[in-house]
Amino acid sequence: MRKTIVIVMANALCLALLFSACNQKKKQASDAGTVNTTETVYTAPKPPEKLTAKEDQLNYVFEHYWDNFNFSDTTKILNPDYGEQALVNYVAMFPAMPVEKVNEGMEDFLDQAKQEQKGFDYFKQKLDSYLFDPNSPMRSDLFYEPVLVYYTSSDKVSADEKMRYRILLDLVRKNKVNSIATNFQFKTKIKPVNSLTDFQSPLTLLFFYEPGCSNCEEVIGQLKQQESINKMIADKKFQILAIYPEGSLEIWEDYAAQIPSNWINGVDENQVVLNTGLYDLKASPTIYLLDKDKRVILKDTDLAGLGQYLMDNGL
Repeated sequence: MRKTIVIVMANALCLALLFSACNQKKKQASDAGTVNTTETVYTAPKPPEKLTAKEDQLNYVFEHYWDNFNFSDTTKILNPDYGEQALVNYVAMFPAMPVEKVNEGMEDFLDQAKQEQKGFDYFKQKLDSYLFDPNSPMRSDLFYEPVLVYYTSSDKVSADEKMRYRILLDLVRKNKVNSIATNFQFKTKIKPVNSLTDFQSPLTLLFFYEPGCSNCEEVIGQLKQQESINKMIADKKFQILAIYPEGSLEIWEDYAAQIPSNWINGVDENQVVLNTGLYDLKASPTIYLLDKDKRVILKDTDLAGLGQYLMDNGL
């Protein structure tokens, strides 16, 4: 992703105020007769003055976000400061919106984007990058799903691409939040055959890792130092199930000393998870948080997401 694009990770409510301020400056410039007709940064509509609640302002901006956007001007769309930044700011509002509203908004946006094939292809590539790339801080299967649904039925997407997007759609629909995590078998040092459902705990952190992976080692090190998590493990309120999915017993055994002793360390020696696509393991580590019934609370999360959940629930 281009470094010039600012990824807005702050509370999405701030965006409504930001857009409002930008529009106010634009209005002042207009009043002074100095409107810049070659605007290179997209400015979303300003909420009506009668909307004073921040939530109402944000809803208005989200619903009318693309009203001023010229989807037929591909020169502007292909300018990252205009097209890509506008998309990033829009996606940054998703976490503050109900899922149904996001789905409707994304369908409406793509309907408008298809006015020009070049513009549609540009936004398609950016959505794939921001919402699905494992290195993107904005990645989200929840928000990527409606995009994939649209692609698989769009006349702007080639037959070959549709086939690929159908495969991705099947992947993102597996082990969704609020669904029961798919059961699978694995080996531990204590027992040759175990199942995910064999291990009972109010909370389970399912941690797919790769020995020697620098990101994995960093996350393992940080989790190992979390006193609150270690206390929950000791109190049997939390368990960490670390799984090496690539199946090499030799590599798994050589790396075993790096896995904390209060974790459960397993290996999928038959590579069932990988070969059958039971879980979407597009990065290492891949982390899920499960409840006592093995229902998915967090999918493909990170330490920040885990920490936020634990804090929100007083853990």
